[in-house]
Formats: sequence, structure tokens, C-alpha cells
Amino acid sequence: MDTLKSWQDRDMLHWLGKEAPRYTSYPSAHHFEALDADTHAGWLGTLTPGQSLGLYVHVPFCEQMCWFCGCNTQITKRSEPVEAYVGNLIAEIAMVGATLGFRPRVHSLHFGGGSPGIVAPDTMARLFDALHEAFDIGAGAEVSIELDPRRLTAEKADAYARLGFNRISLGVQDTQGPVQAAINRIQPVGLIADCMAMLRDRGLDAIGIDLVYGLPKQTAASLEATLADVARLDPHRISAFSYAHVPWVKKHQRLLDESSLPDMRDKVRQYLQIDAGLHAIGYVGIGMDHFAKPGDGLALAAAKGTLRRNFMGYTDMPNDRLIGLGASSISELDQGLAQNIPQATSYETILGRGQLPIVRGWRYRGDDRVRRDVIAGLMCDFTADVGAVAVRHGLPETYFDADIARLGDFVAAGIVTVAGRTVTFDAPLKMLVRSVACIFDRYASGEGGNRYSRVA
Repeated sequence: MDTLKSWQDRDMLHWLGKEAPRYTSYPSAHHFEALDADTHAGWLGTLTPGQSLGLYVHVPFCEQMCWFCGCNTQITKRSEPVEAYVGNLIAEIAMVGATLGFRPRVHSLHFGGGSPGIVAPDTMARLFDALHEAFDIGAGAEVSIELDPRRLTAEKADAYARLGFNRISLGVQDTQGPVQAAINRIQPVGLIADCMAMLRDRGLDAIGIDLVYGLPKQTAASLEATLADVARLDPHRISAFSYAHVPWVKKHQRLLDESSLPDMRDKVRQYLQIDAGLHAIGYVGIGMDHFAKPGDGLALAAAKGTLRRNFMGYTDMPNDRLIGLGASSISELDQGLAQNIPQATSYETILGRGQLPIVRGWRYRGDDRVRRDVIAGLMCDFTADVGAVAVRHGLPETYFDADIARLGDFVAAGIVTVAGRTVTFDAPLKMLVRSVACIFDRYASGEGGNRYSRVA
């Protein structure tokens, strides 16, 4: 049976054309308000030595702009801006450490960007010295980094092994030349294979690959070739992200040939092709856009019901507290969310005044935490006993009955089932879980106007 055809019969394209948050936080960052550094410092001050946390370090630099990119980054081929930025990172780390007053235990440390691989090995070593001084990053911590395969060198690979990295994410997107040319990112599959071999030779074999569908020039045939390349590369994890075309936000996306972008129908076919293709070669589907080998931590967490979602996507790490470091990074603490100023120059200026560079965020209020937990259950497990979640937060079991009633159209379309107060997502088009989660979102339901990316 043609899976897409069967879902077209139920008017799935109607649902796929709508906007919804990606729910890497609740509420979405679009709703953040002004938040001052003193408030964030107060939140940090409530952490205790018995609590563990994750760290995220943002490096907003790349050597070349990829035209599909949605990240907070800027282009430089010079080392000086990167060196200066790392100096500012070190200052922020010291400031956060002084605010904490102790070295908290860290269960995970992730470097994202931009392209954090742009940082020179000796500079990365200085950054790690500062991190170890402020935080207890033990031998069991997950230490990961996002890398551009075009920029990896033997010297950098040696440094990553020496510094304790144990998980690598490679930005691949697509392995076919016409697609790579269309997005301004040429990296032949042989280069990617050499990069992975270089890492594996140094014991860094927990490698993930990031794919993107919905790109210009992508076709069923080109995706089939990309999936065959991925099978030969044999990564532990794969993400398959939907390309969000938002040229009103990311001006460089105007450089893409919009006429070569797949339409909604073809984009959904691409998703189903990736999903079926990766399952056929032994990967387990995780959440709406991740895949992993059966023995990988993500797959085990999904099976046990301990999968989590944060600003980096799906994770098997604890998801209770996260401290973000660097321009635009977001911290998630017990009291709420706090985001650093996005611009690297303003980030430097604020740190130069001896202040934490927080400018916006969200104080949890009302029923934010209970709604966050319902949405997390749907996004991670595709099911949520919303009555039980309400009771766990000290609310009546009937608290979400009005929200459940608003699921009627989803139920009629076969997207969800409701048994008692347990909501279960059933559609093979897993990205639709965003729209279902949106029903329980006090701040986003019914909104539009290019505020969020389309569900596709």
C-alpha cells in the first residue's frame, strides 16, 4: 500500500501545511520575554552539589555559509574572531562558576554552532581547562561535538580524543553532488568516509550523521543514493531533519532556487522514504526525526520510556537542568529558561562589564510545568496519560479534559486515539505530533503568521 496515498485520503496535507513549534522547550523561544542577568544568577544560586546538569557551548562561526542553514552563525576565515570569542567564553564560564560557588557534576557537555570544529586544538584545550575548573566533568560524562567533515584534520581528531570527546555528530545533509551544489556545501561522500575513518582510528566511533530532507534538487532517486551511502558509512545514530524554508528570518536562504524545492507532497514522500529506508537497514525510529542502532543509548531509552528532548534534539541523558554558554545559548533551570544575547559583539560587551549576558527568557508560571510534561510525553513517547500527569502535579485528573475535547478532528482523521485520558499518536507521518502537542500549548495554539516552521 502507498502509505502517503492512504493518508492523503484523510486530508493529511491539510494538517501538514500548518505551523507549530518544534518543542525543544516549553514554551517555544518565540514567546520569551525580557529577563535580567540578576534573575538568572539567582536561579543558578539555587543549584546544589547533589544535582547534576548538562552543559551546552555555542560557537557561532563557520568558514562558509550553507544556504539552507537556520543556525545562529557568522562567517569568518580568520582565526582572530574565534580566538577572541573563546576568550569571552572562558570569562563567562568563570563568571557562572563564581555564581554557583561549587563545581557541579556534569552528565553531558555538547559543543554546537555554527561549526565548533573551527576552534583550533590548542584553543579548545584552553577552553576545556576553564570548563574543568568550573565544573566536575567526570569520566562517565557524554562529551559531544558537531563537526563539519570538510574541516576535520588529523590534529583536530587527535585533540578530540585527548580531550575526552566520546560522541561526534557530522553534518552531512545529503551525499549527492547536485543537492550539495544547490545548498553551497560540496563534500563528496569519500571525504565523509575519510573523516569517519580518521575519527574511528582514534577510538571515536560513536558517530552520528545529520541528514536534511526537503532540500533543493532532492528527488526519490537522489535520496535512495544518499541512503545507500549512509548504509555504507554505518553511523550509530542518524537524524533526518525537515528543511525549514524561512527566508524572511534567514536572508541567505533567498540564495536557494525556490523552484527546485520539493512541494509538500514530495517532501512527505521523502520523509516516508527515509523512514522506511533506515528501518530496512536495521535502524530504530526515535521520536519524530531520529534513528539509532538497536543497542544505542537512544534506542534503549526509547524502549524504556526515558527518552528526553532538549535544545539539541532527542537525548538519553537526564534532562532536568542545562546551562548554556556562549552567544544565543539557552539555559533551562528549575525556575525557567534564560537566553544569552545572540550577537557575538554584544555578548563580548556585556561580559566586559562583568555581567552575565542574559537578555531574555521565561519564568515558569501557572501550569507551565504540567503542560511541559504532557508535551514532552507526546514528543518523546507518542503517548501521554494527561490525567496522570495532572495528578502528579497536584491538579485534578480532569484538568485537561477541555484540551482533550479539542483533539476531536485529530481523532476523526486517525491521527490520535484517546482512551480515557491517555492520548496516543498513531500517524506514520510522525512530524504531525507537533500539531497534536500544540493543542496542549497555552501560548501557541491557533497562532500562525510565519511564527513557527511548517509541520512537514
